[in-house]
Amino acid sequence: MRLAWISLAHLLVACSGSHGRTPPAPGTTGTDAGGTDAAEIRRDAGGSWAADAGTTGPAACAPQDAHQMLCPAVACDGPPTWYWNGDACAPVECGTCEGTECASGFGSLDLCTSAHAGCDASLCRATGGTWKWWVEQCGHDICGAIPFADCEVGMPACNCGAYGTFQPGTGCVTDPSCPTPEPGTPEELCRWTGGTWGPFCCHSECGERCPDACVAPACDCGPRRVFDEGSGGCIEHARCWERRLGQRCDDTTRCEPGTLCCDYCGGPGCLGTPTCRPVVCGEPHLDMCGNCVDCP
Repeated sequence: MRLAWISLAHLLVACSGSHGRTPPAPGTTGTDAGGTDAAEIRRDAGGSWAADAGTTGPAACAPQDAHQMLCPAVACDGPPTWYWNGDACAPVECGTCEGTECASGFGSLDLCTSAHAGCDASLCRATGGTWKWWVEQCGHDICGAIPFADCEVGMPACNCGAYGTFQPGTGCVTDPSCPTPEPGTPEELCRWTGGTWGPFCCHSECGERCPDACVAPACDCGPRRVFDEGSGGCIEHARCWERRLGQRCDDTTRCEPGTLCCDYCGGPGCLGTPTCRPVVCGEPHLDMCGNCVDCP
């Protein structure tokens, strides 16, 4: 059975070598972007489908407390149910959900997506912004910069680029108050935004330089950033926080569904390079990361 979604909260406790971020407090699902009650198809506690009217507001956009079980003992052959995780809609395979809101899922991706179309994360991406799910800052970026503000609790934010700001309920809009930078060459844009210009053959991706052997000039933006000439040079990008099977990971990144961020080693407590690895189930002498639990 394929694991379609693993919550970050579960990654923290899955094994001693796991890493992850704890999501915010759970909320409930909502309505469409227009603020009217949307007909939502949900699975009730008895397993049947029923139409329900949602509500709008911040609570409707908070993560649902519904997660894919790690190594479930029992599954079923039915279709997956979709839940809002605070950033997007994610599937949970039939019969493998745990959490207090398993009965409030959606029967399809389209239903879940339309019910959360008015959430900040959805509006940000739909209007060309980058949803920074990995940050905890006080407000959305302004003209591509983190705002100087104090708050008790940080939150994910939207970066609309050097020429825009985020408006709740609307998304990214052009902001005439944003300063217009002087036009520059790729080399100037690279250096102005903190990158290193050199004979790297192609621009770096999230800190990794091009493997091609050539001396064509390009920009190394360093970890977590990519070079985007249209956006003014080196910028943060969501893909620098997302990791696939076999890639290095840490407590700020998110492994692809069905994998855990584990130390690549052969025993508990050992040191190694954390990588995204498949979940190991049903092995009495191994933990979920594949480490031997009773080795000396």
